[in-house]
Amino acid sequence: MTTGIYLDKSAIRRFLLRAAQSLEEARSELSALDGEVGDGDHGASMADGFHAAMRGFDLCDSENLPDCLRAAGRAFLQAVGATVGPLYASGFLGAAGRADPDGIALASLISGFSEGIAGRGKAAPGDCTMMDVWEPAAHAAAAAGVTDNPMQEVLDAAGAGLEATRSMVASRGRAARLGSRTLGRIDPGAQSAFVILTSLAGVVRETDPRE
Repeated sequence: MTTGIYLDKSAIRRFLLRAAQSLEEARSELSALDGEVGDGDHGASMADGFHAAMRGFDLCDSENLPDCLRAAGRAFLQAVGATVGPLYASGFLGAAGRADPDGIALASLISGFSEGIAGRGKAAPGDCTMMDVWEPAAHAAAAAGVTDNPMQEVLDAAGAGLEATRSMVASRGRAARLGSRTLGRIDPGAQSAFVILTSLAGVVRETDPRE
């Protein structure tokens, strides 16, 4: 058993790097998904945004993790003019608000992102958005904080939320204009959120051998 996984600044940097790399690999897939319901730019927005966030984190001149998470969020926002820019910038701010100077608990990191994004975008599970992945992931992380394999429980919950977007009618964002035509399609924002959480799981496995 564990009292919960704690990620230091080095682990957060590895997470941002891995997320940027994974989103780069998924750039075309995410843009194709977005092309079915929106402008087709989601893959570029997410990959460019996380590359920028990583650079912002690296250029932060503070040893304080909250300061560097805020710097990453500012860099994401400067790089991404699309709707997703303010959403993820708010996610970084939410995580910064839950971080200690030298690190952050895994559950706090996920909840910070989830609450920051939800507070900015006002979406909830069932709206066919990234919140169908982030919110169940946050709940799972909080509930699984003392288990031996919390990230597997997080990914299971996130994956179920991702798959559920196939049966939803979008009520937020550009996709809402399509009404019932969104049925049968994975939401691109939910897909990119799952990519990010999968990247985090890889870093957690390297950080904690019980994962």
